[in-house]
Amino acid sequence: MYMRIWLISLPLITIFGGCQVASEMLHKSISPQMHNYDKSTDALKVCNINKAISIVSQNQNKLLQNSELGLAHYFKYNYEQSNKAFNRAINEYRINENKASISLSNIIRNEYQGEGFDKVFLHNYKAINYLMLGDAQSARVEAKNSNIIQEEEKLKLYEFTGKYNEKNKNSHLISRYQRLFNSVNAKHHPYQNPFAYYISALAYAEDSDYDNALVDIRKAIKFSTRNTLLESKLLTYENRESKPSVELFFDVGQSPLKSQVRLKMDMGNGEQRMAYLPSYRLAVSDIDHIKIVNIEGKEIAKSSLLSDINAIKVNEFREKLPAMLSLISKEVALSIGTEALDKDSKLLGVIFKTASAIYAQNDISTWSLLPQKILVISFVPKSNESYEILVMDKDNKVITKTELLIRKNKNLKNIYKHFIIRENKICKQGGRG
Repeated sequence: MYMRIWLISLPLITIFGGCQVASEMLHKSISPQMHNYDKSTDALKVCNINKAISIVSQNQNKLLQNSELGLAHYFKYNYEQSNKAFNRAINEYRINENKASISLSNIIRNEYQGEGFDKVFLHNYKAINYLMLGDAQSARVEAKNSNIIQEEEKLKLYEFTGKYNEKNKNSHLISRYQRLFNSVNAKHHPYQNPFAYYISALAYAEDSDYDNALVDIRKAIKFSTRNTLLESKLLTYENRESKPSVELFFDVGQSPLKSQVRLKMDMGNGEQRMAYLPSYRLAVSDIDHIKIVNIEGKEIAKSSLLSDINAIKVNEFREKLPAMLSLISKEVALSIGTEALDKDSKLLGVIFKTASAIYAQNDISTWSLLPQKILVISFVPKSNESYEILVMDKDNKVITKTELLIRKNKNLKNIYKHFIIRENKICKQGGRG
Protein backbone atom coordinates (compact mmCIF):
# COMPACT_ATOMS: atom_id res chain seq x y z
CA MET A 1 0.00 0.00 0.00
CA TYR A 2 2.72 2.46 0.96
CA MET A 3 4.92 1.68 -2.04
CA ARG A 4 2.05 2.34 -4.45
CA ILE A 5 1.43 5.76 -2.92
CA TRP A 6 5.13 6.57 -3.11
CA LEU A 7 5.36 5.76 -6.82
CA ILE A 8 2.37 7.97 -7.60
CA SER A 9 3.85 10.85 -5.63
CA LEU A 10 7.38 10.65 -7.06
CA PRO A 11 6.72 12.56 -10.32
CA LEU A 12 5.20 15.41 -8.34
CA ILE A 13 8.39 15.82 -6.34
CA THR A 14 10.47 16.07 -9.51
CA ILE A 15 8.25 18.95 -10.71
CA PHE A 16 9.91 21.08 -8.07
CA GLY A 17 13.48 20.62 -9.19
CA GLY A 18 14.10 17.27 -7.51
CA CYS A 19 14.17 18.88 -4.10
CA GLN A 20 15.98 16.26 -2.00
CA VAL A 21 14.66 17.59 1.32
CA ALA A 22 11.05 17.45 0.14
CA SER A 23 11.58 13.99 -1.28
CA GLU A 24 13.00 12.68 1.99
CA MET A 25 10.19 14.27 4.00
CA LEU A 26 7.50 12.76 1.83
CA HIS A 27 9.15 9.35 1.69
CA LYS A 28 9.42 9.34 5.50
CA SER A 29 5.77 10.31 5.81
CA ILE A 30 4.36 7.59 3.60
CA SER A 31 6.88 4.84 4.43
CA PRO A 32 6.40 4.53 8.19
CA GLN A 33 8.43 2.26 10.41
CA MET A 34 5.79 0.01 11.97
CA HIS A 35 6.21 -1.51 15.40
CA ASN A 36 6.67 -5.28 15.06
CA TYR A 37 3.46 -6.19 16.88
CA ASP A 38 3.03 -9.72 15.58
CA LYS A 39 6.50 -11.03 16.46
CA SER A 40 6.28 -9.98 20.09
CA THR A 41 2.74 -11.32 20.48
CA ASP A 42 3.80 -14.62 18.93
CA ALA A 43 6.57 -14.89 21.52
CA LEU A 44 4.09 -14.40 24.35
CA LYS A 45 1.75 -17.06 22.94
CA VAL A 46 4.32 -19.62 24.06
CA CYS A 47 5.30 -17.65 27.18
CA ASN A 48 8.73 -16.85 25.69
CA ILE A 49 9.16 -13.56 27.53
CA ASN A 50 12.92 -13.39 26.89
CA LYS A 51 12.25 -13.42 23.14
CA ALA A 52 9.58 -10.72 23.57
CA ILE A 53 12.12 -8.59 25.44
CA SER A 54 14.63 -9.05 22.63
CA ILE A 55 12.05 -7.94 20.05
CA VAL A 56 10.71 -4.88 21.85
CA SER A 57 14.27 -3.78 22.78
CA GLN A 58 14.84 -3.05 19.08
CA ASN A 59 12.04 -0.48 18.91
CA GLN A 60 13.46 2.91 17.97
CA ASN A 61 10.68 4.84 19.71
CA LYS A 62 11.91 5.29 23.28
CA LEU A 63 8.48 5.76 24.84
CA LEU A 64 7.11 2.60 23.28
CA GLN A 65 10.32 0.66 23.83
CA ASN A 66 10.50 1.40 27.55
CA SER A 67 6.76 0.91 28.08
CA GLU A 68 7.05 -2.55 26.50
CA LEU A 69 10.24 -3.41 28.40
CA GLY A 70 8.66 -2.38 31.69
CA LEU A 71 5.70 -4.67 31.06
CA ALA A 72 7.90 -7.54 29.86
CA HIS A 73 10.03 -7.39 33.01
CA TYR A 74 6.82 -7.27 35.05
CA PHE A 75 5.84 -10.51 33.30
CA LYS A 76 9.21 -11.96 34.37
CA TYR A 77 8.67 -10.71 37.94
CA ASN A 78 11.73 -8.46 37.73
CA TYR A 79 9.89 -5.65 39.51
CA GLU A 80 12.80 -3.28 40.11
CA GLN A 81 14.00 -3.58 36.50
CA SER A 82 10.41 -3.12 35.34
CA ASN A 83 10.05 0.14 37.25
CA LYS A 84 13.34 1.46 35.85
CA ALA A 85 11.98 0.98 32.32
CA PHE A 86 8.63 2.52 33.28
CA ASN A 87 10.47 5.53 34.73
CA ARG A 88 12.24 6.07 31.40
CA ALA A 89 8.90 5.83 29.57
CA ILE A 90 7.28 8.30 31.98
CA ASN A 91 10.14 10.73 31.40
CA GLU A 92 9.59 10.44 27.63
CA TYR A 93 5.87 11.20 27.76
CA ARG A 94 6.50 14.18 30.05
CA ILE A 95 9.00 15.57 27.54
CA ASN A 96 6.44 15.08 24.76
CA GLU A 97 3.75 16.86 26.78
CA ASN A 98 5.98 19.89 27.19
CA LYS A 99 6.41 20.07 23.42
CA ALA A 100 2.85 19.44 22.28
CA SER A 101 -0.45 21.27 22.45
CA ILE A 102 -3.92 19.79 22.06
CA SER A 103 -4.23 19.55 18.30
CA LEU A 104 -4.49 17.10 15.46
CA SER A 105 -0.77 16.38 15.81
CA ASN A 106 -1.51 14.77 19.17
CA ILE A 107 -3.97 12.39 17.55
CA ILE A 108 -2.47 11.57 14.13
CA ARG A 109 1.28 11.87 14.12
CA ASN A 110 4.47 10.52 12.66
CA GLU A 111 5.94 9.51 16.00
CA TYR A 112 4.27 7.54 18.78
CA GLN A 113 3.79 9.86 21.76
CA GLY A 114 1.45 7.78 23.88
CA GLU A 115 -2.28 7.88 24.48
CA GLY A 116 -4.06 8.79 27.69
CA PHE A 117 -4.58 5.17 28.68
CA ASP A 118 -0.84 4.48 28.11
CA LYS A 119 0.10 7.00 30.76
CA VAL A 120 -2.44 5.58 33.19
CA PHE A 121 -1.08 2.06 32.74
CA LEU A 122 2.53 3.16 33.19
CA HIS A 123 1.78 4.38 36.70
CA ASN A 124 -0.71 1.58 37.32
CA TYR A 125 1.83 -1.16 36.67
CA LYS A 126 4.44 0.73 38.69
CA ALA A 127 2.03 0.69 41.64
CA ILE A 128 1.59 -3.09 41.28
CA ASN A 129 5.36 -3.53 41.12
CA TYR A 130 5.73 -1.70 44.41
CA LEU A 131 3.06 -3.88 46.01
CA MET A 132 4.98 -6.93 44.84
CA LEU A 133 8.13 -5.43 46.37
CA GLY A 134 6.33 -4.84 49.67
CA ASP A 135 6.46 -1.03 49.40
CA ALA A 136 2.89 0.15 50.04
CA GLN A 137 3.84 3.82 50.38
CA SER A 138 5.42 4.01 46.90
CA ALA A 139 2.49 2.01 45.49
CA ARG A 140 0.12 4.62 46.88
CA VAL A 141 2.10 7.45 45.25
CA GLU A 142 2.01 5.76 41.83
CA ALA A 143 -1.67 4.92 42.18
CA LYS A 144 -2.37 8.57 42.94
CA ASN A 145 -0.37 9.62 39.85
CA SER A 146 -2.43 7.18 37.79
CA ASN A 147 -5.69 8.65 39.07
CA ILE A 148 -4.54 12.23 38.44
CA ILE A 149 -3.70 11.36 34.83
CA GLN A 150 -7.14 9.84 34.33
CA GLU A 151 -8.72 13.17 35.20
CA GLU A 152 -6.22 15.18 33.14
CA GLU A 153 -6.73 13.04 30.05
CA LYS A 154 -10.50 13.20 30.40
CA LEU A 155 -10.28 17.01 30.37
CA LYS A 156 -7.96 16.93 27.35
CA LEU A 157 -10.47 14.77 25.49
CA TYR A 158 -13.32 17.15 26.28
CA GLU A 159 -11.20 20.13 25.22
CA PHE A 160 -10.17 18.51 21.95
CA THR A 161 -13.63 17.33 20.95
CA GLY A 162 -15.15 20.64 22.01
CA LYS A 163 -12.67 22.56 19.87
CA TYR A 164 -12.94 20.49 16.68
CA ASN A 165 -16.24 18.62 16.73
CA GLU A 166 -18.25 20.98 14.55
CA LYS A 167 -20.91 19.84 12.10
CA ASN A 168 -19.14 17.06 10.28
CA LYS A 169 -19.62 16.48 6.56
CA ASN A 170 -17.93 13.09 6.90
CA SER A 171 -20.61 11.37 8.98
CA HIS A 172 -20.89 8.69 6.29
CA LEU A 173 -17.26 7.79 7.00
CA ILE A 174 -17.89 7.48 10.73
CA SER A 175 -20.65 4.99 9.96
CA ARG A 176 -18.00 2.76 8.37
CA TYR A 177 -16.65 2.08 11.85
CA GLN A 178 -19.91 0.95 13.45
CA ARG A 179 -18.95 -2.72 13.37
CA LEU A 180 -15.77 -1.89 15.29
CA PHE A 181 -17.58 0.36 17.76
CA ASN A 182 -20.33 -2.22 18.35
CA SER A 183 -17.75 -4.89 19.18
CA VAL A 184 -16.91 -3.33 22.57
CA ASN A 185 -18.88 -2.07 25.56
CA ALA A 186 -19.78 1.53 24.71
CA LYS A 187 -20.29 2.36 28.40
CA HIS A 188 -16.63 1.75 29.22
CA HIS A 189 -15.05 5.20 29.59
CA PRO A 190 -11.89 5.88 27.54
CA TYR A 191 -9.91 7.34 30.45
CA GLN A 192 -11.73 6.05 33.52
CA ASN A 193 -10.12 2.74 34.44
CA PRO A 194 -11.71 0.88 37.40
CA PHE A 195 -8.62 -1.30 37.77
CA ALA A 196 -6.45 1.76 38.43
CA TYR A 197 -8.78 2.92 41.19
CA TYR A 198 -8.84 -0.60 42.63
CA ILE A 199 -5.02 -0.72 42.88
CA SER A 200 -5.09 2.71 44.51
CA ALA A 201 -7.63 1.51 47.09
CA LEU A 202 -5.50 -1.55 47.89
CA ALA A 203 -2.46 0.65 48.45
CA TYR A 204 -4.36 2.92 50.84
CA ALA A 205 -5.82 -0.06 52.71
CA GLU A 206 -2.31 -1.45 53.25
CA ASP A 207 -1.67 1.59 55.45
CA SER A 208 -5.12 1.24 57.06
CA ASP A 209 -6.16 4.48 55.37
CA TYR A 210 -9.71 3.24 54.80
CA ASP A 211 -11.16 6.71 54.18
CA ASN A 212 -9.12 7.18 51.01
CA ALA A 213 -9.52 3.51 50.10
CA LEU A 214 -13.28 4.02 50.19
CA VAL A 215 -13.04 7.09 47.95
CA ASP A 216 -11.24 5.10 45.24
CA ILE A 217 -13.43 2.01 45.54
CA ARG A 218 -16.47 4.25 45.04
CA LYS A 219 -14.81 5.74 41.94
CA ALA A 220 -14.15 2.23 40.61
CA ILE A 221 -17.79 1.30 41.21
CA LYS A 222 -18.92 4.43 39.37
CA PHE A 223 -17.17 3.22 36.22
CA SER A 224 -17.89 -0.49 36.71
CA THR A 225 -21.42 -0.86 38.01
CA ARG A 226 -22.87 -4.12 39.40
CA ASN A 227 -19.42 -5.47 40.16
CA THR A 228 -19.58 -7.92 43.08
CA LEU A 229 -15.85 -7.67 43.79
CA LEU A 230 -15.97 -3.89 44.19
CA GLU A 231 -19.16 -3.99 46.24
CA SER A 232 -17.58 -6.57 48.56
CA LYS A 233 -14.47 -4.38 48.98
CA LEU A 234 -16.66 -1.38 49.70
CA LEU A 235 -18.32 -3.26 52.55
CA THR A 236 -14.94 -4.48 53.84
CA TYR A 237 -13.49 -0.97 53.97
CA GLU A 238 -16.65 0.51 55.49
CA ASN A 239 -16.33 -2.04 58.32
CA ARG A 240 -12.57 -1.34 58.66
CA GLU A 241 -11.90 -5.06 58.37
CA SER A 242 -8.26 -6.06 58.37
CA LYS A 243 -8.33 -9.78 57.52
CA PRO A 244 -5.50 -10.49 55.06
CA SER A 245 -6.81 -11.13 51.57
CA VAL A 246 -5.31 -12.75 48.48
CA GLU A 247 -5.34 -10.33 45.52
CA LEU A 248 -4.90 -11.97 42.11
CA PHE A 249 -4.45 -10.05 38.85
CA PHE A 250 -4.81 -11.84 35.49
CA ASP A 251 -3.54 -10.27 32.24
CA VAL A 252 -5.70 -12.05 29.65
CA GLY A 253 -5.49 -12.12 25.86
CA GLN A 254 -4.00 -9.54 23.55
CA SER A 255 -4.76 -5.84 23.17
CA PRO A 256 -5.87 -4.74 19.70
CA LEU A 257 -3.45 -3.74 17.00
CA LYS A 258 -3.96 -0.26 15.65
CA SER A 259 -4.17 -0.57 11.87
CA GLN A 260 -5.49 1.50 8.93
CA VAL A 261 -8.66 1.74 6.87
CA ARG A 262 -8.84 3.22 3.34
CA LEU A 263 -11.66 5.76 3.05
CA LYS A 264 -12.87 8.26 0.47
CA MET A 265 -13.01 11.67 2.19
CA ASP A 266 -15.16 14.67 1.25
CA MET A 267 -12.76 17.63 1.35
CA GLY A 268 -15.31 20.32 0.48
CA ASN A 269 -15.78 22.28 -2.77
CA GLY A 270 -16.62 19.03 -4.52
CA GLU A 271 -13.13 17.66 -3.89
CA GLN A 272 -12.53 14.12 -2.68
CA ARG A 273 -9.36 12.36 -1.61
CA MET A 274 -8.53 8.83 -0.50
CA ALA A 275 -7.46 8.74 3.14
CA TYR A 276 -5.95 6.10 5.37
CA LEU A 277 -7.31 6.48 8.88
CA PRO A 278 -6.64 4.47 12.05
CA SER A 279 -8.71 1.45 12.97
CA TYR A 280 -8.24 -1.59 15.22
CA ARG A 281 -7.81 -5.28 14.66
CA LEU A 282 -9.55 -6.83 17.63
CA ALA A 283 -8.73 -10.27 18.99
CA VAL A 284 -11.25 -11.83 21.35
CA SER A 285 -10.06 -14.31 23.97
CA ASP A 286 -11.89 -17.59 24.63
CA ILE A 287 -11.52 -16.93 28.34
CA ASP A 288 -14.72 -15.76 30.00
CA HIS A 289 -13.82 -15.87 33.70
CA ILE A 290 -11.47 -17.45 36.23
CA LYS A 291 -12.36 -19.04 39.52
CA ILE A 292 -10.63 -20.35 42.63
CA VAL A 293 -11.65 -23.72 44.04
CA ASN A 294 -10.50 -25.62 47.12
CA ILE A 295 -9.29 -29.20 47.22
CA GLU A 296 -12.90 -30.48 47.26
CA GLY A 297 -13.66 -28.50 44.11
CA LYS A 298 -15.86 -25.96 45.90
CA GLU A 299 -15.81 -22.47 44.34
CA ILE A 300 -14.17 -19.97 46.69
CA ALA A 301 -14.04 -16.88 44.45
CA LYS A 302 -14.74 -15.78 40.88
CA SER A 303 -13.01 -13.14 38.79
CA SER A 304 -14.37 -9.70 37.93
CA LEU A 305 -13.48 -7.68 34.84
CA LEU A 306 -11.85 -4.44 36.00
CA SER A 307 -10.11 -3.28 32.83
CA ASP A 308 -11.37 -3.85 29.28
CA ILE A 309 -8.44 -2.51 27.26
CA ASN A 310 -10.15 -3.24 23.94
CA ALA A 311 -12.99 -0.96 25.02
CA ILE A 312 -10.62 1.72 26.35
CA LYS A 313 -8.78 1.95 23.04
CA VAL A 314 -11.80 1.75 20.72
CA ASN A 315 -13.98 4.14 22.74
CA GLU A 316 -11.19 6.70 22.87
CA PHE A 317 -10.91 6.48 19.08
CA ARG A 318 -14.71 6.78 18.76
CA GLU A 319 -14.64 10.04 20.72
CA LYS A 320 -11.85 11.54 18.62
CA LEU A 321 -12.85 10.35 15.14
CA PRO A 322 -15.32 13.15 14.24
CA ALA A 323 -12.75 15.78 15.18
CA MET A 324 -10.01 14.00 13.25
CA LEU A 325 -12.10 13.84 10.07
CA SER A 326 -13.30 17.42 10.43
CA LEU A 327 -9.85 18.87 10.99
CA ILE A 328 -8.17 16.90 8.20
CA SER A 329 -10.91 18.00 5.78
CA LYS A 330 -10.36 21.63 6.73
CA GLU A 331 -6.59 21.44 6.35
CA VAL A 332 -6.72 19.87 2.91
CA ALA A 333 -9.55 22.14 1.74
CA LEU A 334 -7.44 25.16 2.73
CA SER A 335 -4.56 23.84 0.61
CA ILE A 336 -6.84 23.36 -2.37
CA GLY A 337 -8.49 26.75 -2.05
CA THR A 338 -5.45 28.98 -1.55
CA GLU A 339 -5.40 31.58 -4.37
CA ALA A 340 -1.71 32.44 -3.92
CA LEU A 341 -0.55 29.01 -5.05
CA ASP A 342 -0.34 27.77 -8.62
CA LYS A 343 -1.87 24.45 -9.59
CA ASP A 344 1.25 22.32 -9.05
CA SER A 345 2.03 24.00 -5.72
CA LYS A 346 -1.51 23.39 -4.50
CA LEU A 347 -1.21 19.74 -5.42
CA LEU A 348 2.09 19.42 -3.59
CA GLY A 349 0.53 21.21 -0.59
CA VAL A 350 -2.29 18.70 -0.54
CA ILE A 351 0.18 15.83 -0.67
CA PHE A 352 2.27 17.21 2.18
CA LYS A 353 -0.74 17.86 4.39
CA THR A 354 -2.41 14.55 3.71
CA ALA A 355 0.84 12.56 3.74
CA SER A 356 2.07 13.98 7.02
CA ALA A 357 -1.35 13.79 8.68
CA ILE A 358 -2.95 10.70 7.17
CA TYR A 359 -0.51 8.40 5.33
CA ALA A 360 2.04 8.59 8.10
CA GLN A 361 2.39 6.16 10.94
CA ASN A 362 -1.07 7.09 12.24
CA ASP A 363 0.04 5.85 15.60
CA ILE A 364 -0.39 2.27 14.39
CA SER A 365 2.35 1.47 16.86
CA THR A 366 0.87 0.20 20.08
CA TRP A 367 1.84 -1.76 23.18
CA SER A 368 2.06 -5.26 21.74
CA LEU A 369 2.29 -6.74 25.24
CA LEU A 370 -0.76 -5.10 26.79
CA PRO A 371 -3.55 -7.57 27.58
CA GLN A 372 -7.03 -7.48 26.11
CA LYS A 373 -8.49 -7.34 29.60
CA ILE A 374 -7.51 -7.56 33.26
CA LEU A 375 -9.46 -9.87 35.56
CA VAL A 376 -9.19 -9.61 39.35
CA ILE A 377 -9.95 -12.04 42.17
CA SER A 378 -9.97 -11.23 45.89
CA PHE A 379 -10.67 -13.63 48.74
CA VAL A 380 -9.73 -14.33 52.37
CA PRO A 381 -7.81 -17.62 52.55
CA LYS A 382 -8.18 -20.24 55.27
CA SER A 383 -5.11 -21.59 57.00
CA ASN A 384 -3.79 -24.90 55.68
CA GLU A 385 -6.28 -24.94 52.77
CA SER A 386 -5.05 -25.63 49.22
CA TYR A 387 -6.44 -23.86 46.17
CA GLU A 388 -6.52 -24.27 42.42
CA ILE A 389 -7.05 -21.77 39.60
CA LEU A 390 -9.55 -22.76 36.91
CA VAL A 391 -9.65 -20.79 33.66
CA MET A 392 -13.16 -21.02 32.19
CA ASP A 393 -14.81 -20.35 28.84
CA LYS A 394 -18.27 -18.81 28.30
CA ASP A 395 -19.86 -22.30 28.49
CA ASN A 396 -18.34 -22.74 31.96
CA LYS A 397 -15.92 -25.39 30.70
CA VAL A 398 -12.37 -25.56 32.05
CA ILE A 399 -9.78 -24.33 29.53
CA THR A 400 -6.74 -24.85 31.76
CA LYS A 401 -5.87 -24.98 35.43
CA THR A 402 -2.96 -24.63 37.82
CA GLU A 403 -2.19 -24.81 41.53
CA LEU A 404 -2.37 -21.51 43.43
CA LEU A 405 0.71 -21.04 45.59
CA ILE A 406 0.29 -18.47 48.36
CA ARG A 407 2.75 -17.35 51.01
CA LYS A 408 2.53 -14.35 53.31
CA ASN A 409 4.61 -11.28 52.55
CA LYS A 410 6.14 -10.09 55.81
CA ASN A 411 6.00 -6.42 54.75
CA LEU A 412 2.33 -6.31 53.75
CA LYS A 413 -1.07 -7.25 55.16
CA ASN A 414 -2.31 -8.86 51.97
CA ILE A 415 -0.92 -11.35 49.46
CA TYR A 416 -0.48 -10.16 45.86
CA LYS A 417 0.07 -12.33 42.78
CA HIS A 418 -0.26 -11.82 39.04
CA PHE A 419 -0.59 -14.12 36.05
CA ILE A 420 -0.07 -13.72 32.31
CA ILE A 421 -2.46 -15.75 30.15
CA ARG A 422 -1.90 -15.84 26.40
CA GLU A 423 -3.51 -18.28 23.93
CA ASN A 424 -5.12 -20.04 26.89
CA LYS A 425 -1.72 -20.74 28.44
CA ILE A 426 -0.86 -19.64 31.98
CA CYS A 427 2.71 -18.45 32.18
CA LYS A 428 4.17 -19.20 35.61
CA GLN A 429 2.63 -17.26 38.46
CA GLY A 430 4.52 -14.38 40.01
CA GLY A 431 4.26 -11.98 42.89
CA ARG A 432 4.80 -11.84 46.61
CA GLY A 433 3.09 -14.65 48.46
